[in-house]
Amino acid sequence: MNPLQITLLAIGGLLLVLIFLVLLGTVKIRISCRDKLKVVLSVVGIRFTLYPNKKDEEAEKDLSRCRNPERMLKRELRRREREAKKALKKAYKKQLKAQKRKLEKQQRKATQPTPNLKENLGMITELIKKIYRITNGKLEVRVHKLLVSVGTNDAAKTAILYGATVQSVGYLIELIDSKFAKVKRKPKDLEVVADYTSGKCHAEIDISCALEIPRAISLAIKIYNTYKKEQAKTLKKAKLRMQSQKEAV
Repeated sequence: MNPLQITLLAIGGLLLVLIFLVLLGTVKIRISCRDKLKVVLSVVGIRFTLYPNKKDEEAEKDLSRCRNPERMLKRELRRREREAKKALKKAYKKQLKAQKRKLEKQQRKATQPTPNLKENLGMITELIKKIYRITNGKLEVRVHKLLVSVGTNDAAKTAILYGATVQSVGYLIELIDSKFAKVKRKPKDLEVVADYTSGKCHAEIDISCALEIPRAISLAIKIYNTYKKEQAKTLKKAKLRMQSQKEAV
């Protein structure tokens, strides 16, 4: 085979692999909380940490192990100065963009009708109903760990709070499982316990939601189109209301 055929075969194979991954891959969001909240997005096994930011996780440099701490300290100070300048430039650009958006919004308000609270609430309600119908039964929820430890300084209060927490958690999981998405869990993955010694409430959470990539793309398009339709309906209602108010005057 000549080099052109080899190149075409390699590109074709790569495209087939990508199509295979897109058709059979999944999108997963995993939310965990022990000492800190962590949100991870996984697309076809490739992980992206959405929260916390990498900059938030960076620890302070230990200068005690450096051969020349003074030089390292100077470098660190210069780096921080550069970051401060970049932050100032970024804040200035952000302020300019915010002012531009504000002017554009004011111009739109002058030409377009503004929905009132009732019309906005109606739009939000209809949007939630339609999103529920679109996504109902299509998500998979996996409870890896949901441990809630209930404790107060008073034993009677702890018992009352424990009962209320068990009832609330049970009702919420049952509601999601029966009305929205199938919840997968093992017997010991979900526990609510009463702690009569520590006097504090504590929770460990590790939950993930999974969805096939083609279905995720389809749902995203449907939700976006639904939002646009509901927004257009709300603006139309606001326009008719303003016309009727002008005619009454």
